[in-house]
Amino acid sequence: MMLLAVLLVATLIVGVVATTMGIQASHEQPEPPVTLTTTIRARTLSDDVEGQLMAFPHATVSVPAEGTVTRTGIAVGVNLDEGSVVGVVNERPILLMQGAVPMWRTLASGMHGEDVRQLQAALARFGYAIYDDSGSYGDSTALAMNQFLAALGYEAVNASNEPLNDDDWKQTAVPKQQLVFAPATPVQATSTCGVAGQSVAGDLCILETMEREYAIAFSAADVPGAGALEGARLSIPISGETVNGTVGKPYGRPRQYGAKADDSAKAVQTEGAANNTSSEDNRVYLRVDNIDAAKLQAASAAVDAGNIHGTATRAQGAADALTVESSALRMDGMKTWVLTEEGQHVDVETGLCVQGICEINGNNLAAGTVVVLPAPDGSAEGKGTGDE
Repeated sequence: MMLLAVLLVATLIVGVVATTMGIQASHEQPEPPVTLTTTIRARTLSDDVEGQLMAFPHATVSVPAEGTVTRTGIAVGVNLDEGSVVGVVNERPILLMQGAVPMWRTLASGMHGEDVRQLQAALARFGYAIYDDSGSYGDSTALAMNQFLAALGYEAVNASNEPLNDDDWKQTAVPKQQLVFAPATPVQATSTCGVAGQSVAGDLCILETMEREYAIAFSAADVPGAGALEGARLSIPISGETVNGTVGKPYGRPRQYGAKADDSAKAVQTEGAANNTSSEDNRVYLRVDNIDAAKLQAASAAVDAGNIHGTATRAQGAADALTVESSALRMDGMKTWVLTEEGQHVDVETGLCVQGICEINGNNLAAGTVVVLPAPDGSAEGKGTGDE
């Protein structure tokens, strides 16, 4: 019995030692290497960058005035057509007409110039007959202006801003601050154009044209150079359809008509407010060209709210090209190659690469081919399961 007990104890000790040594040996053996793989796929790569569509007035127009507002003018947000009264100062109307040259002087009989031609063209659009030479302020221009003022309920004045008798209609003039030219109409008031009893010496209000210009704002990080996207195809989804155009040159802020030279700082401030952007917002503004502006105008509310974005395509890859993660590409001198799961080295030519995916072309490669990713530490590669 004693001998049997000794044998059992010895057997137990040997078993424990063997088990311990086996566990230790298993811990000392290196784990087999694991290699990640990925799959070649057919797809069409596109190098795209997204930006916010923005609308700006074609121009802003300052309305200068000096005196006392005797009738409250148009309110902020009101749209004005050509021939409308913007405001009334010293009981004289400030009239809106279309023209590219700002109102810079009093217009009266005997004067000549582009500003006179603009006035004549506007009066003709209102239905008045003009027989004077184009750009020459003569009797028919004076008569038309006299009749236009009367139709609005205001008396005519001479070049000294003095009321005229009916027989003196040939002396009808347009004092400098009683007419404002806008490069396009209709326009919209960005502020109320005077409140009755208000004293004014400067800008009565600012108008902006309803005609819009469109630009798309990209993050400066996506557009390293102002001309980097010029000519790129632009796609803008609006109301369930895609409106296409092209990216143009850098967009400059709208011009402000009618501002005096010493008002340049105010003009910049006004334009900045109209654009609702900052020169320090770290974005690049590029024009939107070759696009259906009517469709953009129809979505003006969404554009103004900042809800419309567009995609510019910098480069378009081949349709359904073979592609693989760039991390699967290996370099050997001037050659680029991939390693298939079966261990085959295949030289490849690369095409467009976008966000870590590259087009490739090589013998015996097809969609679905599994290739091995290089081991990050350069160790031996084995079979693994890591797909993208």
